[in-house]
Amino acid sequence: MRNSFFDDSLDKRSIKQRIRKLSKAKVGYYSIGLYPASLAYNSAMQNSMKSLLLAPRPGRDLLGAFSEEEIQGMDSRHLVRMGRMSRHKKGKDSVSNDLEYLIAKCDLVLLSANSKYVQKDVTEACEIREKLNRHNVVLCCLAGSFNHDDANNDSYVLCEKFPNLAFFSGFHRHGSLRDPVDSFTANFCHPNSLTALIGAYLLNQLSPNIQVSPGIHNVEAQYIKAAKNMASIFAGFGYEYHQQNPGVLPTLLTLLLNQCLDQAATVSMSRQDRHELYSQQTIALTE
Repeated sequence: MRNSFFDDSLDKRSIKQRIRKLSKAKVGYYSIGLYPASLAYNSAMQNSMKSLLLAPRPGRDLLGAFSEEEIQGMDSRHLVRMGRMSRHKKGKDSVSNDLEYLIAKCDLVLLSANSKYVQKDVTEACEIREKLNRHNVVLCCLAGSFNHDDANNDSYVLCEKFPNLAFFSGFHRHGSLRDPVDSFTANFCHPNSLTALIGAYLLNQLSPNIQVSPGIHNVEAQYIKAAKNMASIFAGFGYEYHQQNPGVLPTLLTLLLNQCLDQAATVSMSRQDRHELYSQQTIALTE
């Protein structure tokens, strides 16, 4: 799967023009769950939403991931702005954005569905990109997504099937993105360092409170993220059953972290393209 902001030309002038165009590019979020909706709310809160478009999954509400109580606690002005991000004019009518509209209007599209839908969304987005002749729209998914092939009874991390996908992973406290003075850090990773750098730049424009760092994407990091997500669930169960013994939780977390790193090291040792991944970059970013 090809997934780059640039075509195959190495012409200095065309690359320069493309970078200038990308400095004003739009970002699209498809399938608006709790995470992307919180990011969009933060952008609306900081008045930096002009470069962001939203498209809920068909049949879903824009704020469907939030409880009624949480929605009541949000600023109505910011919710109106989020509504504007998710709709466009079609003739005299106002219609909801969809995946095709995002790919037509944006240069970076985040497919934020969970494991149940994300592989289907990647396939559909590639088909739309081909139909619209928008080959330089970069597709991105949330990091650490385990998937399962029922037909072959095979479990895998998504980037094993689509190694050129970009991945976005953030770190924040629950509810922090709806706090005007709180901050949010994240990584935007891609196998090509120039694509990673520009993607991080575009996501950084969404809010002054969101800081996104670029990184060279690798399968090992996705395994760590996926394993960490599962480890957090196990740690939660452990804490629930051993609240009276505070020494159990750090011990459990240490064991789970060791398993995460062991999994990543095992994957790393089996890679055949490790030297190529890190040595043939247009810009040197650290591993």
